[in-house]
Amino acid sequence: MTGGVEAIFRALSAEAADAVTVPDLGRALSDELGRIVPHDGYMLAGLDPLNRASCLFTEEHDYSEAAARRMALDDAAGAERHPFERLVAGPAKTRAGHRHRVRLHNVSVPEGFGGEMRIGLTHARVAWGGLILVRERGGRPFSAAEAAHAQTLAEPLAAVLKRFVASAPLRPSRYSLSPGVAVVGADDKVASATPSAHEWMRLLAPVASSVDERDLTATVWNIAHLARRAGGQALSRVPTRDGWIALHGQLLEGPEPDAVAVTIQPAPGRLLLPAVSVWYGITTRERTVMQEVLQGLPTKHIARRLDLSPHTVNDHLKAIYRKTGVNSREELLTGLA
Repeated sequence: MTGGVEAIFRALSAEAADAVTVPDLGRALSDELGRIVPHDGYMLAGLDPLNRASCLFTEEHDYSEAAARRMALDDAAGAERHPFERLVAGPAKTRAGHRHRVRLHNVSVPEGFGGEMRIGLTHARVAWGGLILVRERGGRPFSAAEAAHAQTLAEPLAAVLKRFVASAPLRPSRYSLSPGVAVVGADDKVASATPSAHEWMRLLAPVASSVDERDLTATVWNIAHLARRAGGQALSRVPTRDGWIALHGQLLEGPEPDAVAVTIQPAPGRLLLPAVSVWYGITTRERTVMQEVLQGLPTKHIARRLDLSPHTVNDHLKAIYRKTGVNSREELLTGLA
């Protein structure tokens, strides 16, 4: 099976490089993984590597949004025996088989599923996402051997997800929308929103036409959910082919408990730099140089401030350009603007 895993990883890497959208990536991962772990549907979520907030999402023939939200709430409440937080933190990356009886009856069966496999996608000790595979009700459950095969591929799958994001050059945002604010009520519906917030939410939806004026996309709901869990605020930086988007959730003070204001806007440099550093593999020293560049300092001044030679600063800059796909200091600045 080792040879088969290696072949699948090579195919995944090639297809991920060609994927333009997150749904493209999800289908590529599902098709290749399906060669050793057949399944009827999937749900793929990418995580902000700094705080594990949702930043990418796609699914096909999987749980409804209502069921997915219930599963996330059960995870947070400790009602799920194998929550993703444990899968991405511990040595075991995969859990498979039938859900326990109550969860199977209350969630999976009404959705038409009888078997589920959860895969935590971690690479280099960083949690990059999670993948759920499902089989329809009446089909055979996932076997221990299939779980072992999937666990072998968990880290390569995480590496492919990271590569999908980092393969896109760091470029200025193409979004011309002004920042938007949506107020999410305790019922997880949009209580009120600015016109630009509705536009942002349509852009973030896997299928834009499926979002009405009060519905929440998975990413926006996740930010509201995390802000409630944290008792204050939550942040996610969402990579897209048209630029990075920042979502900031904050609990509101007032008569309605659990109401959250979600701000959506192009990600500013101060929020973007920490996430970009992780996604693109920027070293600590390179990140320090980038921080100085963001302040508009010339190379000689950066060298003096960091006690480095100008030659060393230029070497760091060349490494940063190569990793982020830019060609100059100006492109780097505009990409982080």
